[in-house]
Amino acid sequence: MAVEVRPVTGWRGRRRFVDLPFRIFGGDPAWIPPLRLAVEDRLSPRHPANAHQQTRLWMAYRRGRPVGRIGACIDRFFNEYQNVSWGWLGFFEAFDDPEAVTALFDTATGWARSMGATTVVGPASFTTNDELGLLVEGFEHPPFFLTTHNPPYYERLWVDYGWDQAMDLWGWWFDRASVGLSERQRRTLERLRERARVRVRGMKTDEFEAEVGRLFDIYNAAWAKNWGFAPMPESEVRHLARQMKRLIDPELALAVENAEGEPVAVAVVLLDVNEVLSRVRSGRLLPIGWYRLLRDLPRVSQARAFALGVKPEQENLALGPLLYAEIIDRLWDRPNIVGGEASWILATNRRMNAAIEAAGGTHYKTWRLYQRPV
Repeated sequence: MAVEVRPVTGWRGRRRFVDLPFRIFGGDPAWIPPLRLAVEDRLSPRHPANAHQQTRLWMAYRRGRPVGRIGACIDRFFNEYQNVSWGWLGFFEAFDDPEAVTALFDTATGWARSMGATTVVGPASFTTNDELGLLVEGFEHPPFFLTTHNPPYYERLWVDYGWDQAMDLWGWWFDRASVGLSERQRRTLERLRERARVRVRGMKTDEFEAEVGRLFDIYNAAWAKNWGFAPMPESEVRHLARQMKRLIDPELALAVENAEGEPVAVAVVLLDVNEVLSRVRSGRLLPIGWYRLLRDLPRVSQARAFALGVKPEQENLALGPLLYAEIIDRLWDRPNIVGGEASWILATNRRMNAAIEAAGGTHYKTWRLYQRPV
């Protein structure tokens, strides 16, 4: 029977859209359910990104049963910043149904073309400031918080449609047995710290709003020239900060300050919320999900190095290695933490990948972004 692709409209349509992965993967105990509220928030017409993004959602049906979904986005701010005409495809989930997937890709790329895009890139939900990438290596390892995970057949569905590789993103594994600092390394880092006249501190919780601004100012400056990057506008920064406030451990949100007390480098490490969410199978925080999340989060055994940035004019001070060392020390000071992930890192970022490997990290996951002219 023919596949029917229908546009998603209204809050009921978005609810069905959010529910589809639960239908596809709900019976898989290894699947980590997303927080429904978080996905619904990103898709909401009230999300601040809609000030510069146009988005559409579709679902594919066979015999009236949903079998796939996809979203498309034109980000005016991103295209102006990068001087490109890209459309983004994301929120992709589907059964292993090539006909339905082809219909979804045709619909989404056709819409992007009608909106002026000359190239379509994905999967990204909806840009590099959101969750992105198709997992192509490391399926045996469960996903960390805010990273994507998918079945291996997704890669075939994308490649068979004619998508080409655009960029690979790497994930690095580190644990107590493999990652640590020798006395010689510590002495070297201490000399670097003294020479640079810097100190590392945790987040000032009584200045949360100001701290968020400082962090993103540095992060945006550090990543300004990277592939696929566009600064996150302040309204979106504040929106994200409100969502993440309860999940951020102030001792793992680090700032490097110079002698004048000015932050010149930052890093954010997140405790792996997915360890808790794996037991919240409904994806709903009510009625008891929030309690379980806040109760169990301090007990998790893993963490994710989520973001790290150094002001470009300070890169010659080796502040990156100083932050790596501080992250390792602070994590290993917690007896319950056994390991973690650093992700994602552009495969082309040789300096950062080399530094992580030198510290004992193991490249164990690869996510891929694809592109296609339209």
